[in-house]
Amino acid sequence: MSNRYPWLTIDPAGPFNLGPRTFPGRVWTASGCFGYGLLGDDISAPGRADPFAGIGTVVTKTITAAPRTGNPPPRVWATEFGALNSIGLENMGVERFCDEVVPRLVERGIPFVASIAGTRPEEFGTLTRRLVVAAAAAPCWHGVELNLSCPNVARGGVDFGRDPLTVRACVEAARGETGDRVVLAKLTPNVASIAELARAAGEGGAHGLTAVNTLVGMDIDLRTGRPVLPRRRGGYSGGAILPVALAKVDEIVQETGLPVVGVGGVRTADDAAKFFAVGASAVQVGTAQMDDPFAAADVARALAAQ
Repeated sequence: MSNRYPWLTIDPAGPFNLGPRTFPGRVWTASGCFGYGLLGDDISAPGRADPFAGIGTVVTKTITAAPRTGNPPPRVWATEFGALNSIGLENMGVERFCDEVVPRLVERGIPFVASIAGTRPEEFGTLTRRLVVAAAAAPCWHGVELNLSCPNVARGGVDFGRDPLTVRACVEAARGETGDRVVLAKLTPNVASIAELARAAGEGGAHGLTAVNTLVGMDIDLRTGRPVLPRRRGGYSGGAILPVALAKVDEIVQETGLPVVGVGGVRTADDAAKFFAVGASAVQVGTAQMDDPFAAADVARALAAQ
């Protein structure tokens, strides 16, 4: 039991089981916020711990079947209480990821979950199958997170993840290929009932949900009177969305009982503890990790000290 959080019945910094896997910790980095998971060895700072210290897993930048150049710049725009992003799923594609990144992650023993995205349900099965070929023998590969809710892609994207039947089909396609690896469905908060999507993912075989992805947001450049992002709207993240994310995680837990990895606005150990209070199994550090590559390690260390 924690001294700071006397109501907490789990070890907030210890290993835990999710589906068929045992993860080394409950504090993760959110998709894309630590790149492909290979940045930490190149980062150091006086008085700061290893940026991987205590992290349960790195969720990689989202991978698609073919390489993507992403959206035109600017892609990230800081706001007073968070950030807007319009990356557009820029990535190297699954073949380069499997050939170049996976061996380096395995060599370094970095625990990772691969984030994947497609525009058709069957693509999630194809991507997962390729990852199994590349990483099935690696104990540090824990599974896949299905990005069903990116709001920046014209095909697929947020509308793709709003339909329960499509969510179920995507999960079924991936689950049919994973074997002893975890399948997580990352859900959009931009719906009236996230529990409906969670139930559909559970029916498709998801071991758990990741909640939430970014909210749809925008900002205006007052010098021009135009939106700051070329695609007008993007994904809003950061500390300001913490109450929204907590409410969505609470809805899933209360209405479905399915395991949830909470994400949205986590900057401190107290933020993470709030997700544990509503029943989350783990948390992800996102925007804070982009601001400070030691953020997730700092949260994990602070939780371990409670």
